[in-house]
Amino acid sequence: MKKIALPYKSPKLCLLIKSSTLEDETRRQKEIKSLTDAGYSVRLVSWNRKGKNYSVSYSVPNKIYDEVILNFPAPPDVRVILYLPIWWIFLLYYLTFNTWDLAHVINFDSLIPSVFSCKLKNKPIIYEILDTYEDHLILPLWFREIVIAGDKLLMRMVDSIILVDEMQIDELNGIPNDNIHVIYDSPVDSLADFKFEKPENSKFIVFYAGWFAKARRLNLNKLFQAIVEVDNIEVIIAGYGDTEEIEHAMALTPDKIRFIGKIPHTEVLKRSYESDLLIVLRDPQVLENKYICGSKLFEAMMCATPLLVNNGTSTAEKVQKESCGLAVDANNVEEIREKIIYLKNNPSICKQLGNNGRIAYQSKYNWKIMEKRLLELYNTLVKKTENTE
Repeated sequence: MKKIALPYKSPKLCLLIKSSTLEDETRRQKEIKSLTDAGYSVRLVSWNRKGKNYSVSYSVPNKIYDEVILNFPAPPDVRVILYLPIWWIFLLYYLTFNTWDLAHVINFDSLIPSVFSCKLKNKPIIYEILDTYEDHLILPLWFREIVIAGDKLLMRMVDSIILVDEMQIDELNGIPNDNIHVIYDSPVDSLADFKFEKPENSKFIVFYAGWFAKARRLNLNKLFQAIVEVDNIEVIIAGYGDTEEIEHAMALTPDKIRFIGKIPHTEVLKRSYESDLLIVLRDPQVLENKYICGSKLFEAMMCATPLLVNNGTSTAEKVQKESCGLAVDANNVEEIREKIIYLKNNPSICKQLGNNGRIAYQSKYNWKIMEKRLLELYNTLVKKTENTE
């Protein structure tokens, strides 16, 4: 990729603001590395809600970035709303009384004090809607509408909006800002790191990795029911959270399901590459599942591995558009079984679907393309600021 010329006269300090720490995240790590490699200084402003001490700096390859942290415990569910004023006061104080050049705010719960400070100091602000807050917490409908109205009011006041999926515009019934940039949560291309051909597995390997919570409606139970009568198959599950459903399924079919717990993201990608099929059967009744495709799709594309997905989701729409997997009704166990058997019995079709995904990843979705969009956005805003100083 051709290096983008930076528009600023002196190094610029950019704040990445999010109400959580960097643990287990991959997207912010990619953004940090892209920005620091381009010559920007990056500082995270974070809220550690786990109630334990947290390191104030991390190293990214060849770069160091700082982090300012509010260490204040808060619950991981909807009750966190009661604690938001503490985070807002901390954020407002920090932004108002410190020097910085650009604020990049991730999610609605950090937006109110950030907009106020940016307007006060005449600094550019980027609003990234990583999780649609109104649907991430599953709020009552009347309260959701109030939050959306407030969200849209603030959207008019920011310089630019980053979406992780263009279908978020439909989720919010329109976005009142013309400066919208879609930056997918694609992985950095690490295919060359695997240094071997895809293995010919003795069994048909189905792989899923993620965070398990009943509220997310992952439909893994439907997958487990579907494979009971399928021969020569192994389902490997990795991740953390509520594993009761997985443990129950393992007890019923111990020869077909293997749970390996939480693993590093590099191993997630390696196992995704080595597997025959990846699974994303999230229920579209959870609006985030419906409108945000997430990183699993692009990881599958990068690894040239086909994907089995649930109808009625943004993920399914892209899978069908790029012919990189199959879509099913996740409530239909028999259909899931039929699709798995079809792919298992047709390895050439599996390979073709995987190759289609790889081609689409390289041409449309890889992180280098997303990085270019991010840097062009930053450079435009910084240049605009330089011209008014």
